[in-house]
Amino acid sequence: MTQSFKTVLFLTMGLLLLGLVACSSEEAPVESAEMAEEPVSKSASAQSPTPQAASIQEPAPAQVYVGAPRQGGYLVLASMADYPHRDVHQSAQETLATLGPGLAYSRLLRLEAGREVEQPNLTLQCDLCESWEMAPDMSYIFKLRPDVYWQKLSPVDGRQLEADDLVFSYDRMRTPGWPGATRFADRGVGEIEALDDLTLRVSLEFRDADALLALADGRSKIVAPEVVEEYGDLKQAQVIGTGPWIYERQIRSGTTSYNRNPDYFEPGLPYLNVITIKPVKSPGEANSANPKRLALLEAGQIDVVVAPPTDWSQMERSSVEFNSRISQQPEIGMVLSLNTSQEPLDNLAIRQAIFRAVDPWEYVDVGWWGQGGVGLGMPVRSPHWQLNQSELLSGYLGSHSAARDILHENDIIFPPSLEIAVANLGPDYRQVGYQIEQDLEAVGFEANVTAMDPAALQETMFGEVRDYQIALAPAPPHPTTNGYLYSLLHSGGPGNIANHDDKVLDALIEVQAAELDPAQRQKWLLDVQRHAMEQAYMFSPITGSYRWVFDWDLENFYPNTSLSEYHYWAEAWLRQ
Repeated sequence: MTQSFKTVLFLTMGLLLLGLVACSSEEAPVESAEMAEEPVSKSASAQSPTPQAASIQEPAPAQVYVGAPRQGGYLVLASMADYPHRDVHQSAQETLATLGPGLAYSRLLRLEAGREVEQPNLTLQCDLCESWEMAPDMSYIFKLRPDVYWQKLSPVDGRQLEADDLVFSYDRMRTPGWPGATRFADRGVGEIEALDDLTLRVSLEFRDADALLALADGRSKIVAPEVVEEYGDLKQAQVIGTGPWIYERQIRSGTTSYNRNPDYFEPGLPYLNVITIKPVKSPGEANSANPKRLALLEAGQIDVVVAPPTDWSQMERSSVEFNSRISQQPEIGMVLSLNTSQEPLDNLAIRQAIFRAVDPWEYVDVGWWGQGGVGLGMPVRSPHWQLNQSELLSGYLGSHSAARDILHENDIIFPPSLEIAVANLGPDYRQVGYQIEQDLEAVGFEANVTAMDPAALQETMFGEVRDYQIALAPAPPHPTTNGYLYSLLHSGGPGNIANHDDKVLDALIEVQAAELDPAQRQKWLLDVQRHAMEQAYMFSPITGSYRWVFDWDLENFYPNTSLSEYHYWAEAWLRQ
């Protein structure tokens, strides 16, 4: 099976959030702009992403939590940027999708999150649907919930959601030149049609186990046709969705307020009454410490922040008590790649010795304060679909003695000199580059680190002439397993990062891509990882993650940020 993917930009994405301020307002929404600006201090089960033919996916009972949910209160969230406009289909900006008007909308599917959910996680569950099944012709048939109504705002006025609304939205997303134009085609999603008011048929143009992830993407939002008809587009239109939050207004300094939707179709949700979002730009480099954020946290004015490693080191020294949780997102981490078309890296033994010499767990512990993992870097359905640390250590990474043995067994008496190009994205990247340099020199290599402009390094790695030996750079933003593998590791991929021609690896990637049985696909994906590591093409020495630091009063807060997910805000509450 062959698939085509557009070449993606290589620059890393910044953190989506700076923090969150919790304030005590029991029942009332935001009364005024001033109140939003100066808040007072605060007082369904997983669905399979690859259903088998004729197997129906039913919603499961709600998860049981230790603490009872509490209705009321409000949060003030600080985003790192303001959104450019309100049209959720004409921009792929994360703030717009997950911390802006996008909060008002629903999708057909969403990602699982919650207390029992291990991360990373790409497991699907229904949002607007009740169930889905795969028909004999390899199309998906979705039964929509009959209790979904548009928010009671003109011109939609609270009417019932219909399958035609989804067809309209998906057709609009495919507008040529828009960010979502290729989202469905790249995943094999073809025609989408309404069979009746509450039944949707999604056809596949080719067999892709990740096809439904396109419908769960946080940017695949369902909008009302009446609003588009009245305003022409959604850039300055009234924000009307079927989601848990109602867009209230945008006030000064870009601050936006969202009220609880009392007619939301999931009983009891959202638990909070109001969410207010205020853009707070972070000075300096994306992962640099933010003194303002830390000061607000220590002063008790911020109850939740997303902390890069540089902030976390200072937070640990603080006297403030807080809870902490990490959400995994492997595809936004660092990638260490070896160019197999360049001497001496056309020699497999040299590449294997390089991999064996590096100790990424030391990098994570020392430079990143335990924030991150080690692996191939691709997004996966669950952690069990990744090679575990024991196997990576025993066979591929983290042993100077094993690296020396490989060199000795292959009669490499004088290991060659190596050039390591590092994306100049701040001290964190440079520090990892220097640690790799030290590990390579410890086993006999001569190594030299060069910090490069990220755009220049991107051109060096993905241009027609790939003139580099070793590169350490951000992972390109591919949020699905197949997107990542076909772009970066398949020989025919536009971003074949190791510049290899490996028919065995290609075959493994292709067979797992079409495998609809999750258990069998897991086996194929583990073989893909083993082969890529054995050939020493690339891996992620620090996989991506977000560390959430938050006040103990915030409960049931289990963010899963993959695929621009955001429903977890509706499920959190403040303790009594």
